[in-house]
Amino acid sequence: MTRTMRALVLEGKGSLCLAEVPLPEPKEGEALVRVRACGVCGSDLPRIFGDTAYFYPLIPGHEFAGEVVATGSPKDEEWIGKGVVVYPLIPCGKCPYCRLGEYALCEDYGYLGSRQNGAFAEYVVVPVTNLLPLPQSLSFEEGALTEPAAVALHALRRVGRTFGEIAAVFGLGPLGLLAGMWLKLSGVRKLIGYDVDERKFSLARSMGFDVTLYPSFFPAEPEGIDLVVEASGSAQAFVDALKLVRKRGRVLLLGNQEKNVLLSPEDFSRILRKELTLFGSWNSSFAFLDSDWKKVLDFAGSGRVSFASLISHRIRLEEAPAFLLGMRERRIPYVKVVLIP
Repeated sequence: MTRTMRALVLEGKGSLCLAEVPLPEPKEGEALVRVRACGVCGSDLPRIFGDTAYFYPLIPGHEFAGEVVATGSPKDEEWIGKGVVVYPLIPCGKCPYCRLGEYALCEDYGYLGSRQNGAFAEYVVVPVTNLLPLPQSLSFEEGALTEPAAVALHALRRVGRTFGEIAAVFGLGPLGLLAGMWLKLSGVRKLIGYDVDERKFSLARSMGFDVTLYPSFFPAEPEGIDLVVEASGSAQAFVDALKLVRKRGRVLLLGNQEKNVLLSPEDFSRILRKELTLFGSWNSSFAFLDSDWKKVLDFAGSGRVSFASLISHRIRLEEAPAFLLGMRERRIPYVKVVLIP
């Protein structure tokens, strides 16, 4: 095996370059994974073009699937040659939440692609304990979408039973679409999607949304939505969610906010007077007995759901710096972009 590899290296704010770097070597308890497909997450863009990187140089990328080619210990060699997906959060294993198996709440975690080098590369080293077998019925590209699908599923599991309810989703990007997919499977009676880009409406309807609307068509007298999912990261969408949801309804906060969110006294009063329940959701569960990832792979591997329609672009490593800049500047319409090293 060659001792170097190609990788997209973030050398500083906005400076993403294709480079030849040393091939990482797996230590005890680690595996070397050949990356076959890696999704571009919405969080990758502010990390690359903003100020959210923990250090430089950094190889981003945390939504990926690949093949194990080496392990740091002979006892793990059974993984070699297997297709895998990889949970990107690396728990400390010592804090109170880790001892409960609540790894997403770990107080001192590592994270592939942000707190340590990730998968915008030909190879990446990962803990063996973070591996899950990729079902043979799934492509590596679909496997790369396991992470966002698990994040969306985890969020919907936070709010409890939704059968027979009316739900609305603000933001029809990948997370909003995946949240809608899980909501439809859970038996919601009506599913409404809001987005500022009508080019997303057709895909949303094909994935189960009954109605797709511009936020400007927000009803003057809301019909009483049981659950509103805010997946856009828009402060205005958060305020609109408080208006749209019925009394004693639920608001699920899924989208990351990049700017300050200011609530007027009237907005805050809605939370109180309507006795709303607000849910936050972060990452996904990888616990042995209750894993969002295992549920996602079970659904996808058996053909009950498919993520393939979300993939709008497949690009090579050498195309990525210019393409990601186009995404950041909103010159390129996209849904889910997948890197193929």
